[in-house]
Parts: sequence; C-alpha cells; structure tokens
Amino acid sequence: MNPGRFRVTTQFRPDGAGTEGYWNDREVAEDKFLGQVGIHGSGDTVIRLAEETTDGRYAVIKSWSQQTGMVQGDVA
Repeated sequence: MNPGRFRVTTQFRPDGAGTEGYWNDREVAEDKFLGQVGIHGSGDTVIRLAEETTDGRYAVIKSWSQQTGMVQGDVA
C-alpha cells in the first residue's frame, strides 16, 4: 500500500531519531513541511520534503537546516 505521494521527514540530529509523514496532496505536504521548520527548526535538525518517483523511491524536492536555510533539493 502506498503511504502517500509526498513525504516530510524531520531528523533531529545526524544519524539520530526522526519522524516522517505522508500525504497525497502537495499543498498539504508543503504546509506540514513549513510547520515542521517552525516547530523544530533549530540545532542539528534537518527537514525534507520529498516526492515519490516512478520507481517508488522518494526524491527530495526541498530541505531546511539551520546551517543552510531553505534550499531546493537536499541539504546533504
């Protein structure tokens, strides 16, 4: 079962614990992404918005970290 076309991940520290959520509506996923930046946007946190590709993987559309701010693609 497909959890959703868009995924938002919040990783609280490098190689550490994190959360993820899935939505089929991009606008909802964007709102959740920005909400996570507002709530958890500090320290080593990295927040990513990704879209499912045709092969079932997720490609990062945009991401945020305190060091880079908002960027298109992945901060890594």
